[in-house]
Amino acid sequence: MTNNKIIWLKLFVSITKLRTLTQFLIFCGLALSAQDLRVGVETQDAYLNEPFLFQIQVDSEQQANAPRLPAFPGFRVAPQPPQHSHSSRLSIVNGRRTQSVTVTTTFSYLLTPLQLGKLNIPALEVMVNGQVKRTQPISITVREPEKIEGIVLQAQLSGSEAYIGEPLMLTWRWYIDRQIYNYSFNLPVLQRPEFSFPDYRPPIDRARQRQYQGINNQQGAELIALQSNVRFQGKNCSVLVFERPLIPLQAGDYNLPESSAICEIEDLRSGRTQQSRRLSPFDDFETFFSGSRRPTRKISVVAPPLQLRVKPLPSAGQPANFSGIVGQCRIEVSAEPREVNVGDPMVLSIVLSGPPYLDHIKLPPLESLPALAANFKISAQEPGIVQDGAKLFQCTLRANGAGINEIPALEIPYFNSAKGSYDFAVSKPIPIKVEQIHSLTVQDAVGGTVLESISPRELQLSEVGIAHNYEPAAILAAGNQVPGARLSSASTLVGLLLPPGAWALLAAATLWRRRREANPGARLAAKAAAKNLSRLRRMQTDKPEALEELSEILQDYLRQRLQLEPGIVTYADLQHILSARGLSKEDCLPFKQILADCEAGRFAGATTLSLPKLREQMKLAIKGLEAVL
Repeated sequence: MTNNKIIWLKLFVSITKLRTLTQFLIFCGLALSAQDLRVGVETQDAYLNEPFLFQIQVDSEQQANAPRLPAFPGFRVAPQPPQHSHSSRLSIVNGRRTQSVTVTTTFSYLLTPLQLGKLNIPALEVMVNGQVKRTQPISITVREPEKIEGIVLQAQLSGSEAYIGEPLMLTWRWYIDRQIYNYSFNLPVLQRPEFSFPDYRPPIDRARQRQYQGINNQQGAELIALQSNVRFQGKNCSVLVFERPLIPLQAGDYNLPESSAICEIEDLRSGRTQQSRRLSPFDDFETFFSGSRRPTRKISVVAPPLQLRVKPLPSAGQPANFSGIVGQCRIEVSAEPREVNVGDPMVLSIVLSGPPYLDHIKLPPLESLPALAANFKISAQEPGIVQDGAKLFQCTLRANGAGINEIPALEIPYFNSAKGSYDFAVSKPIPIKVEQIHSLTVQDAVGGTVLESISPRELQLSEVGIAHNYEPAAILAAGNQVPGARLSSASTLVGLLLPPGAWALLAAATLWRRRREANPGARLAAKAAAKNLSRLRRMQTDKPEALEELSEILQDYLRQRLQLEPGIVTYADLQHILSARGLSKEDCLPFKQILADCEAGRFAGATTLSLPKLREQMKLAIKGLEAVL
């Protein structure tokens, strides 16, 4: 049998193993891999709102640029990060060595059908080695999906109307009643330029610390969700709840885009066999149809769009020192100390509450309050600290003169959105006592009484001259007459050195204790690696709760070593923290897959690495980070 016959026989046997038209098309794309431009789709038989993978693969001498996408009628297109690989080929012809390098670039897109019927993926123009090449259009059949109950995404605003600058909370709730895999969110509202979405970290309940997790989203926003068990639609299920502040910047009526979540679930549909895991259409043929997990399919759940009306702030009646506080506003004021001399400092504390989000709130300049500025010198105002649902501002006051008996009531202007007009948050006056500065006299210095005059003794003549005011030297001990004799004695040296030595020891002990109490996290940071590596060595990977224990050890190490607040540390957190400390992106790369596996394992029950291998990778990552910190 000739070689050509053997090749075609193997090709025929392979084709007979393909079980769907989609797999046949993918196989054809693989068989033509010698071409420098290839396209592939995960399926040509899609379901409404069920995303599938579309890929373009380019072989060129240099790294290819992403093609400019035309309109995709009937599809929502979500570009994925491109992948690059390099290969080299060495040939020898007539003794001459020739080496060529090929860069293979794969551009991936998640396409979500938005309407039923026949849809077309249009032809694309791709630049390959300086030449424009054109792909062929691909036809996709979109069918009505089966009804998915028990997986529901909801989005909710804290209000349907707001004024410019009035913060609202945008909250998502994702209800899940089954095992899911590889979930990701698309939240296009976060990219709307008409709104500001400031950074936000929810309050962390330490008792529920294990139930927090980062939310993977296409917008790259830092979102932390709390997982709980609830009763929904008559079933027991899990719910992920996360939120983000939304501050309108422009007036108008807005139809906020819908939010969606993509995940994989077990495929129980009869008559439709799929591969056990989603891979690229250009992956190796043998591995594409292999796998150990049950067949899964991607689904997309959508939260309906939200309506919001944003109204402008009226210019009529706006106070001159209005600082932009919109919504409800309350203030409480305190001062310490309350009894001072003229010019002595008093710390004025102003606690502002009311708006749901306070980080961006600032007070008007306190110098603009006439009643306060008339009697006090006011220091520069601090930016404020958010704590316990309120924001604390502090400054220093110094009374201008004696007789001032109160800090007057402060009036902070704000726009009352409930009334639709400007209003003032008013504090209560604070009684104080200011006295004149007391001058220090000589009489004060000597104890407050005038000493009687001391009668001088009359000078007496003697044979040797004027008599001294001390007794004759004969009554002094002989040892005192020798210069340096007293200093050379042990008792004198001990007496001289003991007080300063004791003071130095006391000062060193006090300094050490203060530093230890000022930063107790430094002690934990120093011991974090040894402590958690020991925990990794002792743990058993065959226990049911081993994956959760691995995740807990990793999170404990990162929080202790980097001295972070309680909460789940995501890869984005770690990259930002290490970058701020002058470390490169490569220093945190070892943690990327580990964090992804831990998060996927905790929520989806599956990891890409076995638990023993994941533990070893974690040990290496911790040791590597210790080497560069």
